[in-house]
Amino acid sequence: MTPTDLAEYARRQWNAVGDSFYSDDELYQYIWNAQMELATEANCIRRVYTASTVASQQEYEFPTNTLSIKRITYEGTKLVPITFREDDALTLSNSSTTATGTPQYYAVWNETIYLRPIPSAVGTLKIFSMNEPQEVTNASTLEVPSRYHLAIADYLLASMCAKDKNLQMARHYQDRWEATKIRAKTMERKFL
Repeated sequence: MTPTDLAEYARRQWNAVGDSFYSDDELYQYIWNAQMELATEANCIRRVYTASTVASQQEYEFPTNTLSIKRITYEGTKLVPITFREDDALTLSNSSTTATGTPQYYAVWNETIYLRPIPSAVGTLKIFSMNEPQEVTNASTLEVPSRYHLAIADYLLASMCAKDKNLQMARHYQDRWEATKIRAKTMERKFL
């Protein structure tokens, strides 16, 4: 389902087809909000990114729109996530050490990945991440799985009803949306 299809579906449900009270841009923003809630609460937008390491470079920025990292591999081998305290144990509390080799560990701080040991050659990092959605336009593709597309209409309808000052119907659709998020959290845990 495209954002345009979803906006049109919500307009039909609320009998607001052709109504200028709800602009397309406003409805696209609601769609983005709904996707963002699902992404942050249910971790349902997942990506795999590939990046090349640079010899003697320890730090690598998170890929765009990454909320959290689930796994990192280097040249196909899983890296072990560590804390900075564990990094201190590896480096004998000398975090500025420049020992190079094949990375075996990674730490994360402020949306930056720190590899240990520091890569001694060019290699391939594969980053498995949970992501937030990109901004929604009429040309966008919904990033949450299709199993949630129609449920996003409940979020749209709750927002439309609230704007229309029909708080009883807004609450009805909001309750449906909240129930969807609870089901999504449970369902998405099964896939991790």
